[in-house]
Amino acid sequence: MCCGQLKCRSRHFGSQLRETTLREASTSETLIPPPVSAKTERMKRFAGAFGPRFFLLVVVGLVWLGAAFHNAKFFYALAAWDALAVIAWAIDLAGLPRPSDLTITRRWKSAAALSVPATIEIVLENARRSTVLAALTDNVPQELSTAAPELELKCRSRGEAAGSYQIAPTRRGDSLLGSVYIRYQTPMRLAERWAVARVEQTVCVHPNLEQARQQSVYLVRSRQIEMEKRHTRLRGAGREFESLREYQEGDEFRDICWTAAARRGKLVTRLFQIERSQTPD
Repeated sequence: MCCGQLKCRSRHFGSQLRETTLREASTSETLIPPPVSAKTERMKRFAGAFGPRFFLLVVVGLVWLGAAFHNAKFFYALAAWDALAVIAWAIDLAGLPRPSDLTITRRWKSAAALSVPATIEIVLENARRSTVLAALTDNVPQELSTAAPELELKCRSRGEAAGSYQIAPTRRGDSLLGSVYIRYQTPMRLAERWAVARVEQTVCVHPNLEQARQQSVYLVRSRQIEMEKRHTRLRGAGREFESLREYQEGDEFRDICWTAAARRGKLVTRLFQIERSQTPD
């Protein structure tokens, strides 16, 4: 095979390698599940609760309890303190956004493939003019994550905040992701609300596309290397004629082509290459 044919085959395999890589990358992008969004809803009829700082205020108020055993008037002080704590809690609860003011979006950063880590992003949007501190739990099936992913986000007024976590699918096929549960508070942390975003979606866990791509690239590259080895010319080491060139010092006397030398008027050497068996493509 001539040098031009060898170069042509090298370019062909190089082009095939690039096409394989681009095709696999394009396929991976089309397999990414679409984002899912939903406004949050109340988990139950009264989805309000006491925050951690409310209990701290109650514990501080117990200081009056010891003094009340010596003077009954301190019982009134204790009752007044607890009443103030409840009023502060009610004010903080009223300042919390309604569940309908919050929107949850689940976004996939990559396709779900068997045994390949994938990143999922949870975005919280706040339509109210108050900052919220939120703790989110995504209801992910066990075949995607052994533990329910939890995120803590701080979302400013009329803004959005995002957090992400990773999964590692252990089984192929369809997997159902459930709702996202949220507990949120104001920076005062006296009251909190519970809500849920119905962002259920079914995703398909595909085979390991990256592994398949690597194997495909490896096979194409191996074939290219094998073809190059089969057609590599090792001049002077075989007896299969390749070409003629002007005689150079060190050339063997038996390799001189006397008929060509007579025509050209100068010594001409025959070049040879290794004889290789050609297997069908």
